[in-house]
Amino acid sequence: MNRAIKFKLKNGKVVTIRRIRGTDYDDVMKYFEKFSRGIGAFQTCQYAGQPKKDKEKSLKAYENKDSLYIGAWDGDNVISVSSIDKIRPNHPYYMGKSASIGISMLDKYTHNGIGNKMLHILEKWARENSVHKIECEIRHVNIASIANCIKNGFVITGIHHDAAFINGKWVDEYILEKILEK
Repeated sequence: MNRAIKFKLKNGKVVTIRRIRGTDYDDVMKYFEKFSRGIGAFQTCQYAGQPKKDKEKSLKAYENKDSLYIGAWDGDNVISVSSIDKIRPNHPYYMGKSASIGISMLDKYTHNGIGNKMLHILEKWARENSVHKIECEIRHVNIASIANCIKNGFVITGIHHDAAFINGKWVDEYILEKILEK
């Protein structure tokens, strides 16, 4: 993704989607701090009070040719962060032909088409970078994300039973995959 995309939400508001740069680190950390306090955090690996992500590692990840990190901004505020990372790009059997995706978003911005737009951008990057299969893991309680992935051609290929212990309950994660056609 080389240029920013302006995207009109269902409510008429315009957000900007673009690649995350090193200069965005502090804003992205503020986003994760907000996100981890919301309902959506229970549907991801984020949690309230978690330590800040290491700045050097984050900056390297943003610039890694085998990954793409994008964000959506409402004005100056990050409202969504998404990523795709090639799996074992230097391994002779995997060769980076599979990639793992992740999409997160502040609660008040869900159901506006942002997740769908982010998913399309990640898939486009995967195709442009010779990825054969994209995959994700989604908590079973995140019905909207599961439905969005299925609507976009993903299939549920497995379940991680009792994957996380959240608020006194074990929750499962669905494994979803999509083979990209040539």
